[in-house]
Amino acid sequence: MKPKILVVDDDEKNVMLLEEMMRSDGYETEAASNGIEAVEKARNGRPDLILMDIMMPKMDGYEALRRLKAIDETKYIPVIMLTGMSEIEDKLLGFEVGAEDYIVKPFSIREVSARVKSFLRMRTLQTRLMETEKMAALGEMVDGIAHEVRNPLMAIGGMARRLYEGETEPQHKEYAKRIIKSVERLERMVHRIDEYKRILTSRFSAGDINAVAAAAVAEARELIGDKPIRLKTALMDDPPAVSMDYINLKTALFNIIQNSIDAIEAKGEILVETMPSPDEALIIRISDTGIGINKAEIRKIFSPFQTSKLEGAGLGLTITHRIVQDHGGEIEVESEQGKGTVVTVKLRPAPQARAGRAAAG
Repeated sequence: MKPKILVVDDDEKNVMLLEEMMRSDGYETEAASNGIEAVEKARNGRPDLILMDIMMPKMDGYEALRRLKAIDETKYIPVIMLTGMSEIEDKLLGFEVGAEDYIVKPFSIREVSARVKSFLRMRTLQTRLMETEKMAALGEMVDGIAHEVRNPLMAIGGMARRLYEGETEPQHKEYAKRIIKSVERLERMVHRIDEYKRILTSRFSAGDINAVAAAAVAEARELIGDKPIRLKTALMDDPPAVSMDYINLKTALFNIIQNSIDAIEAKGEILVETMPSPDEALIIRISDTGIGINKAEIRKIFSPFQTSKLEGAGLGLTITHRIVQDHGGEIEVESEQGKGTVVTVKLRPAPQARAGRAAAG
């Protein structure tokens, strides 16, 4: 998922220049022409960084910055002030209000680009640290839930199955069947929790991404059943070894494919590919022709229990995200409602594999 930059300036030429530069650096952009609009778009769009002018109509940059830093949803978004006001007092006021940086106009495009990249790197590290702490707390919580739920669940399920087998009254039999289905759903949730506990202790060794992808596809085929879904693969030849926990990485890919299957309501196709990347990374790409995800939801899909579907996005993609991070990799999601979803996992070859290819070259 590309970082998103909010450009705030009442000068259309400045906005066009900055947006063009940000897009050329690989970022998504959104624009606002005054402070009121900036606050509203920051709250709704949650950009990764804001480039903001100071002198603007309706609400200036200082007041907009004060409001952004007072709102929980936006207070951690880094803001770089862009202004022609070069007096030291103006800069100090900007820092006091909460600006992370201050660039005086006329500015160098290369300087703005470098500072944006620097702050995005820091934000990424901060986000990962927060996610790690959140996942650790989640792990403790769900482990306790699983421990308390497992034994009563087994008793309820066992008794409901006995009632179902021995019951002759149709309505009572239907009640028992509903209880069994609910128990099975909870059992799947407990299984997900056990998966989450296991990924916290990864064991790495050199492995083949093609083998992992093929194994995940083989398991996922069992989920398709009678649905008219084509699950295809296109795997690269002789990929370099990746340092991986085979079971965990297979779980991550299986979870993505499972979501793709669930996203296809009727006839559709899922393609699992492996390929090299220009930056020497290895890519695993899973694309589907499902219902897609709207942009507002894409940025939240890795949060635990984001949906009520515990088998899928509820915990599955949270686990996937954690596994990919644990492998030192990156995961991106691109989607459009009604047109499907593409999930890209990028991993680095093991050091010995990179050295071997360099020597061979």
